[in-house]
Amino acid sequence: EAMFDVVGIRNHKEEEDDAFLNTKLAELDQELHKISGSNKGAYDAACKTNPAYVQGRKFRLAFLRSRHFDAKKAAGVIINHFHLKQEVFAGYPLEFLAREPKFTDLSPDAQEIVKAGYVQVSPSRDTAGRTVIFFGPSPALEMNMAVECRKQVLWYIWTCRSRNENAQRNGEVAVVYCGVHCERKFNVDIAVFIQKMKRAFPVDIQAVHFCGATMSTRFFVAAQRLFMDNFTRIRTQEHSGTYEEIDFALQTYGINADDSPMKPDDTFDTSFHKQWLEAQKQYDTNNSIQTILVPHRFDVLFGKSKQYRQHPGTMRCQLLVEMHWEEYDRKGKAERGLIAEKIVNTVHESGGRFLKWDGNCTTGGWKEVDDKAAREKVTHCFRGVRARKQKSQKEVNMSAPKRGIDIDKGTETDTSGSTASLSTKEVSDASLFSKRMRAAGIDNDAESLET
Repeated sequence: EAMFDVVGIRNHKEEEDDAFLNTKLAELDQELHKISGSNKGAYDAACKTNPAYVQGRKFRLAFLRSRHFDAKKAAGVIINHFHLKQEVFAGYPLEFLAREPKFTDLSPDAQEIVKAGYVQVSPSRDTAGRTVIFFGPSPALEMNMAVECRKQVLWYIWTCRSRNENAQRNGEVAVVYCGVHCERKFNVDIAVFIQKMKRAFPVDIQAVHFCGATMSTRFFVAAQRLFMDNFTRIRTQEHSGTYEEIDFALQTYGINADDSPMKPDDTFDTSFHKQWLEAQKQYDTNNSIQTILVPHRFDVLFGKSKQYRQHPGTMRCQLLVEMHWEEYDRKGKAERGLIAEKIVNTVHESGGRFLKWDGNCTTGGWKEVDDKAAREKVTHCFRGVRARKQKSQKEVNMSAPKRGIDIDKGTETDTSGSTASLSTKEVSDASLFSKRMRAAGIDNDAESLET
């Protein structure tokens, strides 16, 4: 409850089995039929134009997940979605109302704003598994653009983000840079529009972090707070200071500041954003292609980089390997394969995937590997554990004092020069060992004999 109150993280997650989903979809259908009024006109028009899209299972489940399967709330959001979309794209053909907007639907100026990347999706999630959205410095073109065009840009970006099931379930976190070098001018129409979108999309911003706030930008932050709903307002934080201090503050809230596009030299990196945008264009052409750019929390990543090794899913898989190490080390080859398969199944059952970066893909992205490659990954982790244990044991052996045994005197001497008496049994065992060594023709005088 404390985590929910502070940052909006929900601990309870619904089990989405078929029976549960079918029940909730039926409840949603009933709630939609109950709604009447002028706001429903856009929804009814969209249903008549493209019922396969509007009444599709995938489309409706997105709104149910975002409202934690409250059918009544989800129905209201769907009605708001089409009503607001009709306002934003007034003058577009009716068929546009009943499908997702594409990048090519935007005006040339709007396309340039999207490419500029002042709104970006982070390549990593926060520690709660939520999508992180970065808002950077607004380009001059965007600041001088008509409000209607800016609304279309925001609508397109929100549409792309709302396709992600993880974002539908857990919401998002916004990081807004508003320091001296990130000039932002407050616009009432845009602020109101963003709050309307929060009530019309199957994805919601759960918390906001304003970074680099100064006396000259306090008005912008205060004005944004004024237009926020109560849920978001009380989960809004301000961070000031140097870039290092701001990054540290974000880290304390579970946000990987290393992936922030805002750099210490006041530049806003768009390298990942370009990959993300190309993936959205590819989806516009063929929505059966799902490019994975932001791994989920429990995904296991292939690769040797520190970033991949420290991904929560990779670290969790490594922990599973270490927990099963003793059992794995005792078994034969066939049994070891079963243990590796067990760990792969555990990752899959928790919603994780085994992902490998596809460098040959034109858009870049992660590719899910088959079960055979996943088992090989786990087996490789076991080999890594063995290598570390062997190295550790070798270091212990090298640091341990060497023992010299004098059978005639019945004493042992270590490298520090300390001498201790041997018991009768120890003298007997050493004498027997010495006899066997001489029988084998091996010299074993007291100075060279070590254990």
